[in-house]
Amino acid sequence: MDHLDALIGSLSRRLLLAVISILSASLGAVTLDVSESPRSNLVLSLRAILSAQKSIVMNAYELTSYDVADALIQKINEGVRVELLQEGQPVGGLVPEAKDIQKKIAKAMEANSGSQLHGYWVMTSETPKGKRRFRYNHAKYIVIDEKGVMVGSENYSPSGQPEPGSTGGTRGWQTFIYDEQMSRNFLKVFRKDINTSHGDLVTLYSPKIPLPKILGRVADWIESMQNVATRIENRFSWMLSDEPKTLDADNVEFLTSPESSMVGLMAFIESAQETLDVELMSFNPMWGKTGEVSPLFNAIVAAAKRGVKIRVLVNDSTVFGGDNDPEMKLLAMLENVAKENHLPIQAAIADLPKMKVKYIHNKGALADGYKTLISSINWNQNSVENNRETAISVDSRSINEHYQSIFNWDWQASH
Repeated sequence: MDHLDALIGSLSRRLLLAVISILSASLGAVTLDVSESPRSNLVLSLRAILSAQKSIVMNAYELTSYDVADALIQKINEGVRVELLQEGQPVGGLVPEAKDIQKKIAKAMEANSGSQLHGYWVMTSETPKGKRRFRYNHAKYIVIDEKGVMVGSENYSPSGQPEPGSTGGTRGWQTFIYDEQMSRNFLKVFRKDINTSHGDLVTLYSPKIPLPKILGRVADWIESMQNVATRIENRFSWMLSDEPKTLDADNVEFLTSPESSMVGLMAFIESAQETLDVELMSFNPMWGKTGEVSPLFNAIVAAAKRGVKIRVLVNDSTVFGGDNDPEMKLLAMLENVAKENHLPIQAAIADLPKMKVKYIHNKGALADGYKTLISSINWNQNSVENNRETAISVDSRSINEHYQSIFNWDWQASH
């Protein structure tokens, strides 16, 4: 009976995913630029932003990179419409850099508004109505000119978007998708999330200032920001020599928490026939405070039982000043179930010094040399059920090969 229930559940998820895929997948072959932190994320992020001609729509959990902020301000000064949604209460609170960047971007929007529909919103519980829609607005994406979208695991911070060659960067994956259907998927989520009627948004900027007053401030602002473009050009000359790869995919599917991530993650795991590698900042084997084992953990075990070779590489949480109890529990549970059932499961905690990264911030997975998950979704109940998250699943041998080589490096350094 348990086997039958599991089969029915799997079929139901696949049916639901099929419906989701029809509504949100790319229409045929797609071109993507791929990057990874710490090597080339910032290159891809700046190129995406600076390529904008009409509009930039951005969702950020953290925005503490002055490199990224300068690029956004340059495009605002050039007349590109910029809309930005940001988490207002990240873990640890807003650091001084985040507050300073907020002020600079809002001021640029005010000085350059004119007929442009700039907008800047921060999600918080510190509002009159109080209740938030999401535990965290944890998604990281940028839609450019409604024609392409960048999505990944990394924040727009110095660690997630470090200058190439610098130290202290995190491990994470990021991609830019040249596809209007994907852009529409992300824009639909953004438009829904900036709805202020829920009472969980603080508006940092909206075009309400009378036009004469705005024009009176433009000259002062332009004078203070006139060197931004030159500064970006000079600081980032290395962009020309550190090229993100441009690769093709057969198909791209869109996932978002809390709507479709559980179905999508389960289907990704269940699709694996030969190999499944996962590299995660967080993989809690228990499902929140329910007392139940994580359905994602159970799906990993089920995949191994059908012969899929599993490798799990997780972060060492001691880098955040805490303990690594969740990781040690995960490894112990995987080791026990592998031994008891003679399953092809291997797991390891990242050796960060050998990997030459600050910590794993990735939420990625690879299956069968073909499928790749690029995601902001940590593998725990909160990220799947309570956060706003975004992810894509890509069908492409070349893209899988690109990220597989990075995973293999990290695995060898850690295992």
